[in-house]
Amino acid sequence: MHESLYFNNIDLQKSCIEQDIETCAIKIELLTTYMYVISIYRSPTGKFANFIKGIDALFNQFYKPNIEIIICGDINVNYLDENCNKRRQLDTLLATYNLIILYDSQPGV
Repeated sequence: MHESLYFNNIDLQKSCIEQDIETCAIKIELLTTYMYVISIYRSPTGKFANFIKGIDALFNQFYKPNIEIIICGDINVNYLDENCNKRRQLDTLLATYNLIILYDSQPGV
């Protein structure tokens, strides 16, 4: 973090379930708004239903129309497969919070 930014660490340890959803976050105070930067990891062997429940609970906690949310991490969902059920479930959940996934379709480049 740049020294000119005011931020707070957010304790999300109680929201974590090893392999299903592991997360941490910071809240950045900007001049006219707040921004949450949330890092999320889901193991490929984690239970996807627990991940969806956990991420929904996180968004319920932080989402407000005037708050910016940036999510980064590795959620192990195949976004290259348009028919992937996990992709559809996650996209549907994100849409309820006016969020979308941006991903790199060429990993390792």
